[in-house]
Amino acid sequence: MDLITKGFVNEFIRLNELKSVDESTDFEKFAAHCVIMNEYNALLDVEDCLTDPGTVGIDAIGIIVNGKLIDSIETINDLIRSNNTLEVSFIFVQAKTSGQFDSAEIGHFIESVKAFFAHDTTLFTGERMKAFMEMMTYIFENSNYMTKGNPYCKLYYVTTGNWQENGTIKNIIDRKVEDLNELNLFSDVIFEPCDAKDIQRYYRKTKEGIQTTFLFEKRVTLPSIEGIQEAYFGITPYNEFLKMISSENDTIRNILFYENIRDFLGDNDVNTSIDRTLKDGKFEFFSVLNNGVTIVADKLVATGDRFTITNYQIVNGCQTSNVLFNNRKLEGIEKVYVPLRLIVTDNDDIKNEITKATNNQTEVKQEQLESLSDFQKDLERYYNSIEGEGKLYYERRTNQFNLDSTVIKTKIISIPIQIKVFSAMFLEIPHAVTGYYGTIASRLKDRIFKKDHKFSPYYASGLAYYRLESLFRSGSIPSKYKQARYHLIMLFKLLVDKSPQPDLGSRQMDRYASNIIAALNDSNRCLEIYTEGMRLIDKSGIDVSDRDQLKRKEVTDSLIALFR
Repeated sequence: MDLITKGFVNEFIRLNELKSVDESTDFEKFAAHCVIMNEYNALLDVEDCLTDPGTVGIDAIGIIVNGKLIDSIETINDLIRSNNTLEVSFIFVQAKTSGQFDSAEIGHFIESVKAFFAHDTTLFTGERMKAFMEMMTYIFENSNYMTKGNPYCKLYYVTTGNWQENGTIKNIIDRKVEDLNELNLFSDVIFEPCDAKDIQRYYRKTKEGIQTTFLFEKRVTLPSIEGIQEAYFGITPYNEFLKMISSENDTIRNILFYENIRDFLGDNDVNTSIDRTLKDGKFEFFSVLNNGVTIVADKLVATGDRFTITNYQIVNGCQTSNVLFNNRKLEGIEKVYVPLRLIVTDNDDIKNEITKATNNQTEVKQEQLESLSDFQKDLERYYNSIEGEGKLYYERRTNQFNLDSTVIKTKIISIPIQIKVFSAMFLEIPHAVTGYYGTIASRLKDRIFKKDHKFSPYYASGLAYYRLESLFRSGSIPSKYKQARYHLIMLFKLLVDKSPQPDLGSRQMDRYASNIIAALNDSNRCLEIYTEGMRLIDKSGIDVSDRDQLKRKEVTDSLIALFR
């Protein structure tokens, strides 16, 4: 392994607080992180993407549905309900520290992927692989929702050497890839040989902000506004707009819509109308029939009409952007001009006001405002006030800590994680927190992020999650309990303080939460309490490998009864 790659691997292991095993295993985790982040580009736990130890031919799998990295059938169901469509990419990674691209190993990798889609439970016997195959099977069982086309299948074979194509390897790859294509399951099968330079480039990208360069000729400059560096309004050609919203992998950059208060709503009336305008060939009318897109960027560098924007978000226009992207192969689409409002500011309050003000085209539900609320900003400030061993970072905006190499990535608590761990610990519903976080937030909208809630229970639940994940990484708690992590977090609270839980907005809640935080910050006591939680789970007879069992309310009730 060259010195640059080795340095990147070591930094990755440190920033993610992973236990270094050996060079080969560390590189497998590093490669999986880089590749899947290249496709997904949001906070992820690489351990959730790894296959079982000893799995033949495949080191990691990422299943991306409607731009979300999924971990359960519940998440798939939630996304179907939200979007009424399925757009899927299957990502497979095989990593070797060898400097060679071995034709036999490559052939074996592709054959293993084929066996995966054949649901070969004799070859893949581990629990993780069974879970991956169950999600894959469920996706294809719901193929009627694949209105935009079949899934993409992408295979990344990673080594520390240099890729040099030769006839033998090319013939093997072409033949094996054609075998996968003949399954008639995919829109396309893409094999990516990934050498040292590629994996270094992918890793650097995980630490960068989002940037794009586009032509913006037809524009007017808006008057000077306090707190805003620059602002423009105009129209931009479709092909220039496509550069902003699509990745080099020809997928839409879903990360751009993280601060948009609506997710893509699928085939609703507004989107159907936009789509019909394009399908009917009314390209010239698009700019007068559509409200357009609002982009907020941290930084702009302009050279004439060529604009380069950095760390930008589409705060309004998620629906328009998705429909335009989905029609990118429509003949004549290049005639479309997209109305564009571009605002350059690094002021979060101004960004939030712009987002709220511009989102009025379709109904915005209250739970979709969680990332913009005063509660969220104050919760981030509360996290920032904590120093010492219990220091965590609340990620209110996606990838906001990417550029800071001093931040340990495992100490980042995102909004999706916060919703799940708070609900598990303080609402005592660990069975109900699987699935897409937006759906969970919608279901619990009257019980979470309320303005009178104390911040301490939110932080305490985030700390409980971080400590438990650290124990999993160190091997102090067996990984088989990972599927029951939310039940363990609930039990931790119960075992620390057996008195009734105070109201979440009361002064007593701060004292109650401080007891939990103190126990979590005492490493010996923390392990003892989680170990006692495992003992209760074992005593209850729950099968921690059975996801369906863990989703039942009666299982949670039985654990609470056993504790009492």
